[in-house]
Amino acid sequence: MRVVRSTAEPDGVIAIVGHDRVVVPEVLLPSDGEVLVQGDGERRWVVVAGKPHDWAQFGAAVARRVPAGDVGFASQPRAGQLREFVRGWLLGGPRGDARTLLLPPDAPDLSETLGVAQAVLDARELGDTPSNTKNPAWMVAQARKVARLTGADIEVLGVRQLTAGGFGGVLAVGQGSASPPRVVVLRRPGTGPRVALIGKGITFDSGGLSLKPRDSMALMKTDMAGAAAVLSVLPVAPAEADLTVVLGLAENAFGGASYRPGDVITHVDGQTSEVRNTDAEGRLVLADLLSYARTFSPDVMVDLATLTGAATLALSREYAAVYANRARLSRSLVSAGRHSGDQVWPMPLWQGYRHALDSDIADRCHIPTTNVGAGSITAALYLQAFVADVPWAHLDIAGPARSTVNAGVKHLGATGFGVALLCRWLADGARF
Repeated sequence: MRVVRSTAEPDGVIAIVGHDRVVVPEVLLPSDGEVLVQGDGERRWVVVAGKPHDWAQFGAAVARRVPAGDVGFASQPRAGQLREFVRGWLLGGPRGDARTLLLPPDAPDLSETLGVAQAVLDARELGDTPSNTKNPAWMVAQARKVARLTGADIEVLGVRQLTAGGFGGVLAVGQGSASPPRVVVLRRPGTGPRVALIGKGITFDSGGLSLKPRDSMALMKTDMAGAAAVLSVLPVAPAEADLTVVLGLAENAFGGASYRPGDVITHVDGQTSEVRNTDAEGRLVLADLLSYARTFSPDVMVDLATLTGAATLALSREYAAVYANRARLSRSLVSAGRHSGDQVWPMPLWQGYRHALDSDIADRCHIPTTNVGAGSITAALYLQAFVADVPWAHLDIAGPARSTVNAGVKHLGATGFGVALLCRWLADGARF
């Protein structure tokens, strides 16, 4: 789908475009689920509906329901409404569609909207790539493309470097797979605060020896959505942003070399974790990444991960959970989410649950040993142990990172959640 400026505005008869019919030329009032447009044939349509509650959802609805051809406005919406409409038009419309959205010459600058929307689509494409193609090496190749595009420096750590660097979590999770794990670091200096963006990149999650049920595995090609998001942000991040992007790439498979419940893992900073469930692999990888990211002396760190089903149960597929060790950082991410469409909800890092991670044989267990009923919170508490005193936020995006329906601005599969949020947060100055 395209967005272009035009000096001509299509005009003609009134039509109602619903799910399965087009009625021309009789004027009808729209009913629920229908979009009011104006058309002068099969290919030219003008949006004339008045005041939608949500312009992004409206843009998606128009893109889905009008016939093929050019779409414009009989009267131009306000700048903010138009930007939201265009976001919905691009993200919610049919994939591979050839329709064109026509804008008048005096339309506001949409370059930022178009760039962020394309970055979201890029993250979706990464997430939707089948895992028989998308192994850690394939993700490295995508990261190299981004590095060339942005001029960022890139470092790829293979098994030898990971072993020397003490990446016990990454190595353990990836050792059961025929596709070796990787850690990728992209550096793009700038004049703003030193920001480290960290993404969980499990290219497929079988659960390891703690095997997932078949139905639970169906969406696991998107278990690298955190890595897809932070990688896709880099090409559209503000020029002044000083960014370090860290990707932890592994396939959580099972076999003779798989890590086991009861293993003790040593991380980059020397801390140890007792493994209780190999299907809680993401936090073991993130523990290494957070420890390693600290060596770059960031001013602030933000990690994105499809980490816990508990966050989905608590907040559905519309909100991500945000945990932060600085109140201002939490508030700034919530604000960025509200303005970008990637909604996040602040959750407590309540230290009263920390005892549930106690271990007799390691510094801590990576999952609770007693049932405190707070799976997302205890996962965040586990991660907090690896950030020291660096300002840090953890976004548990397990719910909104993947969609089970085609609805609104989302398509079935990967959603690209987090890209727009991080772009807005960086544009607002990465406040922490």
